[in-house]
Amino acid sequence: MKQLPDIRALLRHMNRARDFVRWLREEGDSLVASADLLGGPRWVARSEIIVAAARAGHDLAPHRLEIQALHRLLHLDLVQDLGSPEARRFGVLHPDDPRADVARHCAEALDRGFRALEALRLAGLAGVREAA
Repeated sequence: MKQLPDIRALLRHMNRARDFVRWLREEGDSLVASADLLGGPRWVARSEIIVAAARAGHDLAPHRLEIQALHRLLHLDLVQDLGSPEARRFGVLHPDDPRADVARHCAEALDRGFRALEALRLAGLAGVREAA
């Protein structure tokens, strides 16, 4: 009986991970654009790898570090170093720019997805994918 809440939590994480993969497949272009807005070409390449893996139906576990890095970028963790390219890009972004709102939505989706993937990894489950 004690295991029942753990099973429910695991199923909840599986559903969130599945929703994240679906979001990457459908809204991946928004993620790439947001990575470009806040990070530039290097971050575009990193985001395209993740989106391509999701769209191809591949497991996202090998891309965990890339997802984590994008999570940090979109949550503005990298703007603390004022001399960084990310800080300069963020500094010229107007808060009312619609692209900033899209980036915020991408950050929220990455937050949910990364937490779900991490919970599944810690539970010993891999192979989070959705059929292409």
